[in-house]
Amino acid sequence: MTVDLKSFDSFLYSKMSETKLPSLSVAIIKNDEIFHSRTLGLKNIESSEPTSITTNYGIGSVTKSFTALGIGKLVEQGKIDFHDLVTDHLPELKNYKAFEKVEIHHLLTHSGGIPGLGSAEVLIFNALGLTKKWFPTATNDDIVSFLDKVDDWAVADPGKRYFYLNEGYVLLGEIISRVSQTNYAKFIKQQILTPLGMDRSFFSKEELEKDGDWAIPYMMKEGKAISTVIPWGAGAAGGLMSNAVDLSHYVEMYLNRGEFRGKKIIGKDIIEKMETPYSKPPVSLFSDYGYGYGLFVAHNFYEQKLVRHDGSLAVYTASMAFLPESKLGIVVLCNGEGYNLTLFSLYGLITILGKDPEEFGPIKRERLLTRLEGNYSSYKDTVSAEVKRNADFLMLSGEDIGEQIVLVPERIENEHAIFYTLRNTAKLVVEFTLMQDSVEMIFERYRYRKKN
Repeated sequence: MTVDLKSFDSFLYSKMSETKLPSLSVAIIKNDEIFHSRTLGLKNIESSEPTSITTNYGIGSVTKSFTALGIGKLVEQGKIDFHDLVTDHLPELKNYKAFEKVEIHHLLTHSGGIPGLGSAEVLIFNALGLTKKWFPTATNDDIVSFLDKVDDWAVADPGKRYFYLNEGYVLLGEIISRVSQTNYAKFIKQQILTPLGMDRSFFSKEELEKDGDWAIPYMMKEGKAISTVIPWGAGAAGGLMSNAVDLSHYVEMYLNRGEFRGKKIIGKDIIEKMETPYSKPPVSLFSDYGYGYGLFVAHNFYEQKLVRHDGSLAVYTASMAFLPESKLGIVVLCNGEGYNLTLFSLYGLITILGKDPEEFGPIKRERLLTRLEGNYSSYKDTVSAEVKRNADFLMLSGEDIGEQIVLVPERIENEHAIFYTLRNTAKLVVEFTLMQDSVEMIFERYRYRKKN
């Protein structure tokens, strides 16, 4: 297969340069092998060590798919059922009405009706020195104590509403431990990592340090990377350290419907259940998006099923995505936070499919927002304004405008973009016109032209 991936590599390089991310490790999987790999930047800025395709990174919530797969293994072994009540396996939760009707299925699909409770976030932020809050949640007993007020916090019956719940996956990890009568990490290693040849993927600090090849975690502050510690402790919700080579094996298993190089890891029926969307996230890049068992799923990505998950530990970010019909997948790993790695992975998949990733909605919008940034002036430069991008919004300031105001996108087209803000509680439209060599903005009484 001949595909020119120079544009993909250039996209990686340009966005890394723009956001000052320390390093990237990327592997594209096609027909049971790494079809293309690319590494950029430094795994250790202080010692100027470049990263490699085998360097380990924290994969954050991509770990949830391993936990879901572990639950699937126990179902396949006849030890549990997806629709078992959680309290059947964690009887101490019977004291909480919020868990009265919650099934394993609901925890897998973030549809238990309980909003995110923030324990994982506090764990990460505390380790990084970003908060003084602390909730000791190292064991299941700790989690049960943390949940003592949960009955006052649930807002929906199980199965009725999606709330991303890290604590739910911690409980799934505990179910795996109790049902298998072994430690969660040991079970995942025995049942998944070792059979897949993922011998350099670890849940513990001791194993990682013995291996020796990992990317230093960095916090990004005002465009500068500051080295920090690995926030251990996320466990079944986000605690795995892995690398692009090991994760390529993991993706290969999904692409082969549960098999890996002649070995059955799990049945095709379990894989299909994992890739069935049961609950709908409130925000998505796609209209037909849903959450399966530890995996996000969209059914109309260039007329194919897209399966993916990303992860973040604030100092590590990760993205895994694959197209089962094309037997095509990608993993992207980074030791910093500041750019949506999902766009990296989708850009790569679209390129391999022979389509133009620059026409993909989110990429196209990102380019346009960047083009709108700059300094603007009115007639004969009587008044001036500045437009800056802030994520999906624009920030506008100027001599007759005042301090920065937020511009919210309403309609964005190739040559025309409509934003709005609020002034004295009333909606005020801001209009941009994009021409070949210039950009114009209409704001209130003024017509501005972007300075080149």
